[in-house]
Amino acid sequence: MTIPVPPVPVFDPAELTLTSVRGLRAAGVRAGIKASGNPDVGLLVADAPVPAAAVFTRNHFAAAPVLRSRAHLEASGGLVRAVVVNSGNANACTGAQGEADARAMCAQVAQLVGCPEHQVLVCSTGVIGVKLPMDRVRAGITAAHAALSREVEAGRSFLLAIMTTDAFPKEACARAGAAVVAGVAKGAGMIQPNMATMLGFLATDAAVPAAALRAALPALAAKSFNAVHVDTHTSTNDTLLVLSTGAAGEVSGWLDRSTEVARRLAWLIARDGEGATKVTTIEVTGAASEAAAKAIAERVAASALVRTALYGNDPNWGRFTSAVGNAPEVKNAAALRCVLQGVEVFRAGEPTDFDRAAVSRAMAREDVSLALELRDGQGAAVVMTSDLGYRYVQVNAEYTT
Repeated sequence: MTIPVPPVPVFDPAELTLTSVRGLRAAGVRAGIKASGNPDVGLLVADAPVPAAAVFTRNHFAAAPVLRSRAHLEASGGLVRAVVVNSGNANACTGAQGEADARAMCAQVAQLVGCPEHQVLVCSTGVIGVKLPMDRVRAGITAAHAALSREVEAGRSFLLAIMTTDAFPKEACARAGAAVVAGVAKGAGMIQPNMATMLGFLATDAAVPAAALRAALPALAAKSFNAVHVDTHTSTNDTLLVLSTGAAGEVSGWLDRSTEVARRLAWLIARDGEGATKVTTIEVTGAASEAAAKAIAERVAASALVRTALYGNDPNWGRFTSAVGNAPEVKNAAALRCVLQGVEVFRAGEPTDFDRAAVSRAMAREDVSLALELRDGQGAAVVMTSDLGYRYVQVNAEYTT
């Protein structure tokens, strides 16, 4: 059987990237960590220590760079001068050597940029359980430091250097008055339920103290990177980092614009989905609580039967409604109303008389909506999920072989 390969979607480059944020320089280089020869070491450097906040994976096997970055954020009080990233190797489940290697990466960057080691964060992504080729990593860090630039393409070179199985680069931006918000992310698999990207970096030149960033980040993540599903498999390396250079001064609206950027990045991750052809936004309303709505939406999003129906443009309402019916959070299943691509397909315990062919055609798009309306309360939630097709199995069956 020939596995159908979906065409790689093409998105226009974002107007702004990380280096559009005043006070940031970036670079991405080829260090030979990846067998493909693609860029694999990225460096992001601020002109001075800047406020930062991060959320990390909750996986019990959190990778060495996650442990090191957590410790450094605590030690620095949320001030960051630089972030170093390698792709092609996760430095996860690598024992004491992995921890030493993560620290060595921070130490080298700190020496190059002239800052305390605890003001450097480190991220890695790629294959789990393989020691880092530190000679190549060190050479890559040196080369990335020499290549640091404020040019737009430098921000994009950083983005290319953090990618692994991504089919396309993921970037987004917005303006908040005189300030800008820019973000990049990598991720296509091992997505959900805690965090929803392998790596994500957001930056703004609005002046936001570290405490305000820490306070805002959980809600921002809940509406974006924690509201996206690909395969119900949280990674060992998930990191979401937000930086504020403050160059634009105090600006209102920075959080709304940052959330907008984060949601776009999360959508792009679901759209990639290692062979995905579309993103379905599942909106649950009328649940007993917000937590109940989120649990119901995630149950539907995680269903292989639901996701294969989405892949096949099959308006199979039975799969959607039965997934809702399996959720213990539902109090009054008989009140469920299901609206697919704006067409009511199920109401009050039975299907409506809808045009299946027309709805199927409407599903053959990369942005699909599925609204599930209950009458249990005021709870609401939104989850974005990719569809599930042949290509996902092929990519992950052959990942290390």
